[in-house]
Amino acid sequence: MPHLDAITIHSRRPSELARFWSELLDLPIDPSDARAIEQGTLGESEAVLLGRRDVLHVWVSPAEELAPSGGRVHLDVVLDGPADLDRLARLGAEARWHDPGGRWRVYADPEGNVFCAVTGWGKKSPHS
Repeated sequence: MPHLDAITIHSRRPSELARFWSELLDLPIDPSDARAIEQGTLGESEAVLLGRRDVLHVWVSPAEELAPSGGRVHLDVVLDGPADLDRLARLGAEARWHDPGGRWRVYADPEGNVFCAVTGWGKKSPHS
């Protein structure tokens, strides 16, 4: 049966954007990628792995050209509670819009990739 293996986020600076998504999703940066980032040896054409390859994981991958923000696919990230809104700001997310009903908010990561933060604290996702 086909299944989702990974999500890839294209980036101008994978080592920097990987930190944002790692913190937000609580997915650790692969130890070998973390060492390369720390040592400054991550190549310009190298992606950064978040999580483990044996389960659904995220790649932050370099791209020469990026589609305009708000492209065809985006992530919905369920937040645990109101404190996560402050966490988003600390991580560098930019608030773009919020649902007047309080179910979700639209943010952009530090490179402008748009995603939804589900904030209904127990309500259905914005696309349900």
